Amino acid sequence: MCVTKNLSAYVNRMGINLSAMARATGIKRGILHASLSTAMNEDKRRPLRDDELIKICKFLDVNPMDFAANEDE
Repeated sequence: MCVTKNLSAYVNRMGINLSAMARATGIKRGILHASLSTAMNEDKRRPLRDDELIKICKFLDVNPMDFAANEDE
């Protein structure tokens, strides 16, 4: 879940529009909201599937490994 949490923080920090991301990736907005919304309680947040992570990272033009957990976490 740490990857989803880190990606969520990045999307929030960058002000990425989830509707635009949904249109570009083909992932339903509701799924993106359930996984990436910082308003969601972390315990209720939906973990991203691997294919969703790859599509989102392509959209953001970032490396998925950028969101991997650090050894210290």
